[in-house]
Amino acid sequence: MKPVEKDLKIHGQQIYLRPITIADTDDIVRWRNEKKVVENFIYRKPVSKEEHLNWMEKKVKSGLVHQFIICRKEDDKPLGSIYLQNFEEENKKGEWGIFLGEPDAYGKGIGTEAAKLILAYGFETLGLHKVISKVLAYNQASVRMNENAGYKQEAYLKDELFLDGKYEDLILFGAVNPLQE
Repeated sequence: MKPVEKDLKIHGQQIYLRPITIADTDDIVRWRNEKKVVENFIYRKPVSKEEHLNWMEKKVKSGLVHQFIICRKEDDKPLGSIYLQNFEEENKKGEWGIFLGEPDAYGKGIGTEAAKLILAYGFETLGLHKVISKVLAYNQASVRMNENAGYKQEAYLKDELFLDGKYEDLILFGAVNPLQE
């Protein structure tokens, strides 16, 4: 994939998505290390500033990851991040993920709106046939967000991951481009 266009903005009703920049590093590191974010991520290790800058250089700048900052329209406040990654060009498929780092973004439909925006971007801009997500089964807010954004549960994997000393179930969600069905 080509990298995200630098001046791209994807507008929703209460939020917009803009490409991540180096200037977002402090927010990203703070958000990714928040307990509420970490407990809902498969990758649990703390993220350092250096690791994030390496991610930006190797993944984002190269186009391997299309990452955006979720901003509130009314005041441009950054609330979290959403991304597409693990692209399979032959299968026209990608995987999305999200984290909201600001507590004032919770419970307002912002995650669902961002999920719909990234899905439309994947289908309309990138021409993907399918977008998937992986959700820890206990994360019911993320399960609802996927369902409300139009994703369908495709698999329930029992004891799939060993996290924090115990096995956890994983749900796979998918959405197929309606223009390519």
